[in-house]
Amino acid sequence: MNALAEALKRLLDSGESLTASAFTPHQRKRLEQFARDTRQIDIGKQGHGTLYRIVNREALAAYLQQLQPLAEDELPDIIPMRGKNIGTHRDSKKGKSGHESCYLLIKAWDKQVVWQQAGKSLNPAELTECFGGAALQIGRDAGWKSNRPLLLVENQALFDCCDWLPEGFNGSLAYYAGQLPEVLLQWLAADVRTTEVTLFPDYDGIGLSNYVRLLGALHPATRLHFYWLSDWQDKIARFGSRDVWLKTRRQFEAAIAKLDAMQALTDDFKQLASLSQHHGKALEQEAVWL
Repeated sequence: MNALAEALKRLLDSGESLTASAFTPHQRKRLEQFARDTRQIDIGKQGHGTLYRIVNREALAAYLQQLQPLAEDELPDIIPMRGKNIGTHRDSKKGKSGHESCYLLIKAWDKQVVWQQAGKSLNPAELTECFGGAALQIGRDAGWKSNRPLLLVENQALFDCCDWLPEGFNGSLAYYAGQLPEVLLQWLAADVRTTEVTLFPDYDGIGLSNYVRLLGALHPATRLHFYWLSDWQDKIARFGSRDVWLKTRRQFEAAIAKLDAMQALTDDFKQLASLSQHHGKALEQEAVWL
């Protein structure tokens, strides 16, 4: 709840006044600013303490109604968090705004690839052939597991056109649109969804940060690989972007430091860090076709 809204509600519920001990330090700070701006409450001394007193109850109640149309305890538990945020903050993205599920878009071509959960089976190769792809709703309780590897790509172009896939690829290809959703990471951490996961991101700060997040989250019994483009060392120099490097350099260097701390800074990552810094360039994964 908004700190000011919570403090005002507590003051209104109390009757006329409350001592400073009724509020947190942050709430007292917000009340002091509110008193200076509106003069709807009075803050004065009482003995050795401080007393917060309502000056105009009706005006204060109207202000609270504008600030917070509904209190949290007036909202049903079952409605989504973003709906609750509108009720309490007039803004779906204030407060906890994360989604409780995400959707894993997948393609597969090997008919032996199967995803299973509680007696249900999904054959992504059949759906890919008929409809162009398949989707799994991933949430805290989703128990989906696959008998084949999972390859995650960052950009849609590599999901649309799949001629770059290694010959003999027999797993599921999945698309995650820039940032790995936190729900997906929690799901991968909770159980062994597949024995092998490969991440193919851009070779920039965002891509490397996602690899670090995945490495830190993945279930210990699942092996994680980083997808290395052929001739990536030359492609950084020839096709790398200085603008992308400058925009994501801070995340890139932080990710390299975290890999070192996790004892996962392989020779390939050391070379990637060295070449990226030497050329001042980052490489986007669409270079796979060049």
